[in-house]
Amino acid sequence: MRYLAVLVVLMVALNLGLLGVIHSRKNMELQLTKTAYFENVKHRVTSDVLKEYESNISEGTKRLEEIKTDVVDLTAKVKITKEAAEGKEAELKTCTDELNELKNDVGTLQTEKNKTDSEFQKQKASLTEQINSLKSEAEKRSKVCDYITNDSPDGIKLCGVGLVLQEKKANST
Repeated sequence: MRYLAVLVVLMVALNLGLLGVIHSRKNMELQLTKTAYFENVKHRVTSDVLKEYESNISEGTKRLEEIKTDVVDLTAKVKITKEAAEGKEAELKTCTDELNELKNDVGTLQTEKNKTDSEFQKQKASLTEQINSLKSEAEKRSKVCDYITNDSPDGIKLCGVGLVLQEKKANST
């Protein structure tokens, strides 16, 4: 009976040992299941992030290509615009030079005009003075006219003898 008690104790110990092994295996299985689930979630998140990065890279590559083509187009436009601007600058320089020449010509012509105007004014004043002096001389009766006969047609024209006679007749009536 002693053997039986030892055998029962050994059986109980063996059952408890098996129960402990089963329990530890269940805990290990649970832990491995949690770890597998975590790894699966981690893998899905990594996969999603990787897909997002790949889509961002492809989108960025497309944008980069578009920007490169835009840069090429804009570079060509800038080159054309620069050439046009250089042409316009050359035209501007030519026009500015012509404008300066015209200003110089206008200044020269203005100086000549002022000089001519002053000479004209001087001659006008001189001629006006001569005209006035000639008018005053013409209005004076020449002493020669005293000696011209009243019948002479040239004398009448030059001295106005007929006018003097007409004035005398008009005064006497």
